[in-house]
Amino acid sequence: MSELLDIKLIIDKACEKLNIVIRCRERDDDVEGVIAAIESYANKKIPMIPAFFKDSYVMLPQGQIFRIYIANRRVMVQTSERLYDSKKTLRELENMMDGSRFVRISQSEIINLRKVKSFDFSAAGTIGVELENGERTFVARRRVRNVKEVLSKGGENGYKD
Repeated sequence: MSELLDIKLIIDKACEKLNIVIRCRERDDDVEGVIAAIESYANKKIPMIPAFFKDSYVMLPQGQIFRIYIANRRVMVQTSERLYDSKKTLRELENMMDGSRFVRISQSEIINLRKVKSFDFSAAGTIGVELENGERTFVARRRVRNVKEVLSKGGENGYKD
């Protein structure tokens, strides 16, 4: 068995549906990866995101991603661990993303709603966003209405235009 986890299977004839409990010291990237893998398997529709770090090609679980944005004409995928490059366009990645978790906040940025620490509605016409990793960003004025709609639905159906 891996040093990362121990798996225990309990067969219970009275259990009507699969019940998964994750017991851990803290919620970190390893836990998020396990959750994403389980969600992906259960939903069969949440693909991993291809990315590059230096010369390494990796597949990132969506739960580990804080945001995806364009900087210097490159598509960047940010996790708590590091910043990755992507060969896909922002539009292609947006179409791959779980709509209950991600929302496009500008022409050049998509954020993970589950990684948002707070929203600041005090600025007129825009929304400030603080992510759990301390990064700050803003919702573009033309996306404010759509982001508010997604938030009012609890992130149930992410906006895609």
